[in-house]
Amino acid sequence: MMQPTEINPPEWPVKFLRFFLKKEYLEEIEGDMEELFFDHVEQFSQAKAKRMYAWEMLKLLRPILLKNVRHTPTLNQYAMFKNYFKIAWRNLVKKKAYSVINIFGLGLGMACCFLIFMFVQDELSYDNYHEKGDRIYRVTHGYKSAKDSEESAKANPFWVWGNAPIGPALLQNFPEIEKVVQFSGRADILLTYEDKKYQEDGIFFMDSTAFEIFSWPLVRGNPKTVLAAPYSIVLTESTARKYFGDADPIGKSLQGSEAAGRSNAGDYTVTGIMKDVPSNSHFRFNALLSMSTFKKSRPDIFDEWGYVDSYTYFLVKEQFNAAAFKQKIPAFLSRVQKDPNYTISIEPLKDVYLRTSAQRQPGETGSLPNIYVFSIIGIFILVIAIINFMNLATARSMERGKEVGIRKSIGAERSSLIFQFLGESFIIVFLSVLVAVLIIFAALPYMIDFTGKELVILRFVNGETIPFLIGGVLLIGLAAGSYPALVLSGFTPALVLKGITRSAAGGVNLRRGLVIFQFSLSIALIAGTIIVYSQ
Repeated sequence: MMQPTEINPPEWPVKFLRFFLKKEYLEEIEGDMEELFFDHVEQFSQAKAKRMYAWEMLKLLRPILLKNVRHTPTLNQYAMFKNYFKIAWRNLVKKKAYSVINIFGLGLGMACCFLIFMFVQDELSYDNYHEKGDRIYRVTHGYKSAKDSEESAKANPFWVWGNAPIGPALLQNFPEIEKVVQFSGRADILLTYEDKKYQEDGIFFMDSTAFEIFSWPLVRGNPKTVLAAPYSIVLTESTARKYFGDADPIGKSLQGSEAAGRSNAGDYTVTGIMKDVPSNSHFRFNALLSMSTFKKSRPDIFDEWGYVDSYTYFLVKEQFNAAAFKQKIPAFLSRVQKDPNYTISIEPLKDVYLRTSAQRQPGETGSLPNIYVFSIIGIFILVIAIINFMNLATARSMERGKEVGIRKSIGAERSSLIFQFLGESFIIVFLSVLVAVLIIFAALPYMIDFTGKELVILRFVNGETIPFLIGGVLLIGLAAGSYPALVLSGFTPALVLKGITRSAAGGVNLRRGLVIFQFSLSIALIAGTIIVYSQ
């Protein structure tokens, strides 16, 4: 099997396993996992292959493979876990106020973090559904304010909306371009079928190559011909139901009003039905009209450099070099048109939603700085909740001190006490997860209304994200419970049985530092929220 030399599995899972696994198993495991990784690279994306590699590595943390694991009777282990669970549950029930504050506080932090994660993931997922997305580019148009001044071209804004002749000219002059698709600006048309009339503002005149470039699945119709003939129309499933109900719309006609400057009034024949455009698309529509309709009504403008009413996207061949392509643009423009101040650039589809600065977009765009801001806010909220949990747990050290002293006096090791307190921490985290789920379901409708996004939990909780969500919950439990467990298990029996609990100065200073850090994060969040709101 050929292994791509430029792609290698991530290093951290291997280093992690080397720390925990017995040496006699490592060589065979690493070889098998590396071979499995390259198999996954051939079937899936590189990012997914790396995630699967990390997950498979973590699944190998089995007792029989771990270093220095002493096997004890299953019955004793079961009794120990049962005892720890009983004690943890009794402590939670006994201190109801403490439990409610801890569970609800941590659950609220998790819920806020997950809702922000959903928003960020949705923003980052725009246009990722296109199978050929890494080979799709679009043209942006600009004008220099002074002849041959490249700096002035950079200073002036580029437009996505531009000259129609640029598409055929690119296809003719650049062999690295496989296909070109052009479509008009958004049209506003009144469509009528029998007694049903709707003013549709989400319509584009689109080239017939659209379905060969973009991944818009057709339910009915031939992707190569549905938009070939004049006065052809392709409807999304929801639009088709709006006009025709459950009846078959193929071959039926919709009467369309005049589209200002683009087409005359006429009857459009339904030639195809497509799936609704995903919500994470940088431009969406209800229906597509054939570009040949536009060309039939206004044949002159498609040969005119200067008539601005066209978006141009193109599909490149494999091994496309964008930098080399851009270097050819000046010579190309001087051959095909006469305006020395006119210039173009190209943008990859993956950069269109979050990284573009071009104007006259066919749809909405996002903001990469906002993604960073929201991500930081989500992390801050979760960290504040974890620190709050840690401080509340260590604040109860006086109450738990005698319990620790008695357990140590009858022979309990510090490691077993640490395990017990970590177990209590994980129980609280588990209950917090349940609270977080309830909060998420309750808050999601308001989140959808506020952001205007179609956020569906199942879209974000899937086979790829579940391992990371579980790992995140375990990490939260470990982070929240490790410090209290170390502090409580470190008490001296002779002192705590007398009612004296002395923590090391370093521990006290750390707790004070955590409180200061928690308040600093809170102030930063409040100040940031006020600043953003005022802007």
